[in-house]
Amino acid sequence: MVWMGISANSATKPRFVQPGAKLNSEYFIQKILKSFLKDDFCRLYPSGDAVFHQDSTPSHASRITEKFLTDQQVQFLRPQQWKPNSRDAATCDYFLWGHLKNKLNKRRVSTLRSLQKSIREEVKKIPQEIILRALKLWPKLCRQVY
Repeated sequence: MVWMGISANSATKPRFVQPGAKLNSEYFIQKILKSFLKDDFCRLYPSGDAVFHQDSTPSHASRITEKFLTDQQVQFLRPQQWKPNSRDAATCDYFLWGHLKNKLNKRRVSTLRSLQKSIREEVKKIPQEIILRALKLWPKLCRQVY
């Protein structure tokens, strides 16, 4: 399992869930969010002027995760503020994962390590113009969903 995001400034680096790990809120916060906030969020938005948006995976939408984000003074969309079960309302769902899957299907990967390496390489190749185009679609898709 891989976690990552995109923004108007860049894609984040992929973060991989350890095989066999139970992806609960504590794991998500300790192994994914803390690293993301320390490295990517600060790099992409040094003034903190961003709104963080996730899908509705239980570890993302839990009260524990919401409290952590609030304590870190990160502005974020709560599941009640959008339609969390709509794939059209999450940019990574309607753009990023499909884009990566198309690129990875053209590669020969035989191990988990080579898959992770391929994901890192393909993410770096995504042109920012394509990311911006996908992000510009988001408000329109959300209006259609609502």
